Amino acid sequence: MSKGFVSLKVAAENKDFAGVSKVTSFAVDPRLLQVEEGFNARPLNADHVAEMSLALRNGATFPPLEVRVDDSRILIVDGHHRHAAALDAIDKGFDIKSLDVRHFRGNDADRVAHMISSAGGLPLTPLQLGVQYRKLIGFGWTATQIANRGGKTVQHVKDMVQLAEADSNVHQAVNAGLISGTAALEVIKQHGSKAGAVIQEGLEAAKAGGKERVTPKTLARRNSAEPTPLQVLDWLCAKGCVVMQPDLFNGNRVYRITINVPDQVEHSNFLRTLLTRAATNHSPT
Repeated sequence: MSKGFVSLKVAAENKDFAGVSKVTSFAVDPRLLQVEEGFNARPLNADHVAEMSLALRNGATFPPLEVRVDDSRILIVDGHHRHAAALDAIDKGFDIKSLDVRHFRGNDADRVAHMISSAGGLPLTPLQLGVQYRKLIGFGWTATQIANRGGKTVQHVKDMVQLAEADSNVHQAVNAGLISGTAALEVIKQHGSKAGAVIQEGLEAAKAGGKERVTPKTLARRNSAEPTPLQVLDWLCAKGCVVMQPDLFNGNRVYRITINVPDQVEHSNFLRTLLTRAATNHSPT
């Protein structure tokens, strides 16, 4: 039977008491800690850093940072905002001699997985999650392994990866706050490689209505709108229903359009719109 103890340190050192163990941490000057370029999935949030810096100067304490050592460099694995806040407090004249840090154990994939699931940092956006999931897939992880590690569904992982693999114009819109990641994902699922153009059209419609962001409501209105002649013509060309033969007549460019209508035509309202407008519009194009 184990003897009584007066501190956790004594309990951890008591071999007869298995319920308490000691976790080693180190006190490191924050100016010795380095940020690994391109590793942190969360870009530093200046407002969050300022709030944490003020809290430190008012006596708050934060959990230890996670670090690794590589070629005599102490690199941050988790705790980038805490580190930035400490440096900010030092710049403002507050004396911080050291931060508590723990040595992270694991390989490159483990570091990414730890960063994704860390509860101490700001939450990752859907796009940021997708980028990190793709890194893990590059390390050989399956969608199921990623989902199990993060407590998510496999479909969630696949959706975020699909968002991360979208074209750069979609990423630019999401990063600029012009559309949410979840709304952008729905556009990608519906329109594939044309998602960026659809988002841009939605943004123009939103601005026309006095809004600054594309919302699912804006996109729903766009999808229900009557197709433009150009959209109808693009659809007919894709279906092989239109053959255009350029010619010159009286100095104007004229297109002779032959429409071959199959027995079963999808979206007959598109065809009707095109024919109606063509019959009433005689201006050269």
